[in-house]
Amino acid sequence: MFIVLLKTFLIIIIGTFSGYIFQNLVRNKNNINAEKQKEIILFLQKLGMIYFQSITYIGSLWIFKMESISNIISIPLVGGLSIVSGGVIAAIYAKKNNYNRVGIGSLFSCGFFSNTASLGGMICFFYLGEEGLALVPLFTFFLRVLYYGFGFPIANIYGNNLIKKNTKEKILEIINDPFFYIGIGAVIIGLYLNLSPYERPKIYKTINELLVPLSTFILLFSVGLNLKFSRISIYLRECFVVSFIKFLIVPFIILVITLLLGYQSINNGLPLKVSLILSTMPVAFNSVIAANIYNLNIDMVNSCWLFTTFAVLLVLPAVFYVINLF
Repeated sequence: MFIVLLKTFLIIIIGTFSGYIFQNLVRNKNNINAEKQKEIILFLQKLGMIYFQSITYIGSLWIFKMESISNIISIPLVGGLSIVSGGVIAAIYAKKNNYNRVGIGSLFSCGFFSNTASLGGMICFFYLGEEGLALVPLFTFFLRVLYYGFGFPIANIYGNNLIKKNTKEKILEIINDPFFYIGIGAVIIGLYLNLSPYERPKIYKTINELLVPLSTFILLFSVGLNLKFSRISIYLRECFVVSFIKFLIVPFIILVITLLLGYQSINNGLPLKVSLILSTMPVAFNSVIAANIYNLNIDMVNSCWLFTTFAVLLVLPAVFYVINLF
């Protein structure tokens, strides 16, 4: 457990702060304008999330024990429920406490978008190995659909500049998004190779050992390029509320559901362990993207993202303790 925490800590710290330092260096020297910086961030996010993660997912699914999949056919629904419940609970809290429309949308975004694929996938790989990583694309199977079909439209409703799109436009946006179709394609290819007579090359294990942490590092570096620390103290209340939702309420809901589904009895409890780890992930950078697009409270969202990303390191020991009970 200590080694997993140390690896996770180092990648979060080094990845995020190296991007932040690079941001300040180029800003001081005026080497890169804002438009070029956005291009670099987008390139790094595509490199990490689309290409590197897809390669690791294919390799992990290739050797996954297929007989287990029939017993966990519900795991994509569990993954979808984990993010929807976080967003709904955050929005309910905001409405109960009389936040304005933008505040409700901002808290909803923080509760809804979770860093399951990159950071969660890396932690599953470090702690549960390639079998654990193989369940990550299954758990997150519906997440892109929910992000574009539910998360961003809700954020849009509560934002200051309503960008209205009809159902056809939303569906086309989902289908044409490479984050969606390449992610789905990786799952299909991985399952096909699993059922094929082809054996996975031995070098693939080494490739995954390199690409899993590297993809997370690249994504954190890209986030560091746009990081701002200035307003966290103003939004400490929201940071703690979002942390309570992300690290306690949602994992408790998912734990109860996976126990009712009998995940603890499948493959030494692996699907339960993966579900619990992935449901305990911090606010995703997608919330910052939604805040920028729809004119939500960017300072609040950025503060909650930063706070929960580092707070997860304090939560992981408790998560590991719970999953070791099964």
